[in-house]
Amino acid sequence: MRVSLMALVLLATACSSDEKGPGRESGPPATVTVVTVAPESWSDRIQAIGTAKARESVVIAAKQSERIAAVRFESGQRVAKGQVLVELDAGTVKAELAEAQANLNDLNAQVTRLQNLQSRQLVAKGQLDTVIASRNAARARAQAAQERLNDRIIRAPFAGVLGLRQVSQGQFVSAGAIMVNLDDLDHLWVDFPVPEGLLSQLKTGMALELQADAAPGQALSAQVVGIDSRVDIATRAIMVRAAIDNAGGLVRPGMLMRVSLQQDAVQALVIPELAVQQVGNRTFVFVAGADGVATSRNVRVGSRHDGKVEVIEGLKTGEKVVLDGTSKLRDGQKLKVVPAAP
Repeated sequence: MRVSLMALVLLATACSSDEKGPGRESGPPATVTVVTVAPESWSDRIQAIGTAKARESVVIAAKQSERIAAVRFESGQRVAKGQVLVELDAGTVKAELAEAQANLNDLNAQVTRLQNLQSRQLVAKGQLDTVIASRNAARARAQAAQERLNDRIIRAPFAGVLGLRQVSQGQFVSAGAIMVNLDDLDHLWVDFPVPEGLLSQLKTGMALELQADAAPGQALSAQVVGIDSRVDIATRAIMVRAAIDNAGGLVRPGMLMRVSLQQDAVQALVIPELAVQQVGNRTFVFVAGADGVATSRNVRVGSRHDGKVEVIEGLKTGEKVVLDGTSKLRDGQKLKVVPAAP
């Protein structure tokens, strides 16, 4: 009797397994949304963090140790190229220049007089040559005095915007003392690192998009204008430089910039990122077969952005990928398919 009872139990179990079929899940169908895999225009984006720099930027400093006679600018002022910013006391130099110029004028007159006499052979040529040499030396001294005077008048080397004023009228400054910073804010550079593995994808002229944390939601267009000649051995990254037109004054030197560098568009299989599952080292999606059964499929994905992901391997055009409800799906489970809204 016991043997007969065990045989009946085994037979019932086998029949139950046959009714389910291999790899089939019992229970009602799972209602899921699917999307059809299709190629579309896709461009990879390289994300990086950069720093804004003025294309022209200098520290205005004193060339001579002297008292400041006049300060002719204010903090934050926009100045033109050659505009006078600071005048140092130049009383002594002006006197030296006047003396040198008077001496030069006297020697010029002597040269003219001796040239007339020498043309009539009334004086020796050697005497004329001596006066000419003295005149040339006097001219050099006058030029040197003029240069010393120019050094006491500090001008803007290019058009731009001044920073905070660091000096005052009447203050004594030493040579090299910082007076103010000057930056060209209309034209900026953004330097940012890119991993060496992406070097082959970089080229000058590439378009990119910039965004500053200080101005959320406002994107700036830029263009790659330079790629460094070497890779940093510590970070294994190469520095890339982009130029931006900052006529609106949105960006300031030193600001952190989020860089999105977009490559040329290609045709690729793209699906919503929500459909991709990651369990351990396995990346997969659920595919809704023609028989209405779910099958997990390993995939290899590429870049991601805007809620979508590029599928490099594992899917074909026309296949239907389950978009939602994937967390409760199992291989072989029956599906009630609802197309995704356009």
